[in-house]
Amino acid sequence: MWVREVQWSWGRCSTRGRAAVISLCLALWTGCANDSDPRSTLPHPNIIFLTVDTLRPDHMALYGYARDTMPAIEAFAKTAVVFDSAVVPRGSTRPSYASMLTGLYPYRHGVHANRIELHSDVPTLQEGLKMAGYHTAAFVSNFVLIKELSGLAQGFDVYDDFVDEKETNRNYYERTAARTLGAILKWLNSGPPEPFFLFTNFIDPHGPYRPPETYREMFQSERRRELSIDEIPRYQVYGDKLNYYDYVDRYDGEIGFTDAVLGLLIAELKSKGLWDNAIVVFTADHGESLGEHGLYFEHKLHLWEETVRVPMAIRIPGLTEPGRASALCSPMDLPATLYEYLGLQPETVLDGKSLLSCLRGEDAPKRSLLIEAPRIEEQGTIGAFAIRTATHKLIQVEDMKDKTVVRLDVFDVENDPLEQNRIAFDQNVDVHRELRAELDKALTNLWSHKLSFKPKFYYVPNEERRTFVFGRLQTTEQREFTPEQAEQLQSLGYVR
Repeated sequence: MWVREVQWSWGRCSTRGRAAVISLCLALWTGCANDSDPRSTLPHPNIIFLTVDTLRPDHMALYGYARDTMPAIEAFAKTAVVFDSAVVPRGSTRPSYASMLTGLYPYRHGVHANRIELHSDVPTLQEGLKMAGYHTAAFVSNFVLIKELSGLAQGFDVYDDFVDEKETNRNYYERTAARTLGAILKWLNSGPPEPFFLFTNFIDPHGPYRPPETYREMFQSERRRELSIDEIPRYQVYGDKLNYYDYVDRYDGEIGFTDAVLGLLIAELKSKGLWDNAIVVFTADHGESLGEHGLYFEHKLHLWEETVRVPMAIRIPGLTEPGRASALCSPMDLPATLYEYLGLQPETVLDGKSLLSCLRGEDAPKRSLLIEAPRIEEQGTIGAFAIRTATHKLIQVEDMKDKTVVRLDVFDVENDPLEQNRIAFDQNVDVHRELRAELDKALTNLWSHKLSFKPKFYYVPNEERRTFVFGRLQTTEQREFTPEQAEQLQSLGYVR
């Protein structure tokens, strides 16, 4: 078989009653809404998620970077609330997107790694919006998000995952931002029903850093710092380049290219009258390690800030005043935020919290967020977890066999955002003691939680990926572009 499936049992639950519950909540909302609430007489707005894979906020001028890598998004951010402290609960693509679309921690939705499928019993944002009358459409660019493997397609009327471009140095597949844009443009030109939920995923900043030629030389540093060939992941190596800054330049070029594509998408949405009145979210699934903790041009260290901190900006017309919010938050908060704004009831208790108070400019309550990096089946005995507050982080490394603590590290992320200065844990320090109490509480919930279904562990071996990719694409609709769209895409490096 091209896809090998392994299952382990954590119990099972029924999906009976899900549609009934949501339908009842929707009926109560539409039938009993207070006439004084402006939302009771207005149609639901369109919702647009613009997400970028492997994007560090500190490589955007919006977050203080010297290079203007994302002018189109910066222009959007001037109409939105920009969150300065957004972190994901796990710095890995599928777990992070699963949390973004469910509002749950990975230990509750079951997707701890890119090889685990989101189970159909886990309710998603798109399912809730669909029950509320939304047309739902997703356009993804990452191999780990294709529907047969990820489970994330549930609840989407359209799930476009035409991922067929092989990476340069390894048997991994993706789709460039220009081609993903082409698919979105065709969908927009088809006149999709409204209101719609449009979810997008662009992968280009993910390694290997291979921006189109126009963007390859956009950023050029004169600095040099030679790395050894062993420090650079094999799939990242290009030519005989060993200069650290050459790779950072190309990473920034990929970000610039993605922004140009997003700029074209925003322009198209504006031309169709679909932008100004829409709820728009911009964020990422995780960041990228650029050597801060000995790892270069990858994102395997799932607890450090360079991996878990992400950009996030939200605009809700008529509600948000442009500005910045310092409150700790997460893309995991998006479902709760949208449910509250639309007056809908989520099917399950969410881990994410509504950000409406922040979007109104109000002070947010103090909170902490759990960051997970547990041991995955047959991948070693050491696991790690962290608790993050607005100012500090406590990282706990433990032996997963007996749950004994191997190490505790405290970091002042407010003053040391790249976590270069470890602070020895001291039970006599108030902040340390509070962090430990928060982490113990979170881990008690984690270890006591039992999934009520059997998670599916999927894996496509490297030698079978090409056959798998092109076998499934034989039944996938090819996208055709108008001459004007083709010209735009070619200007961005798209080659037919």
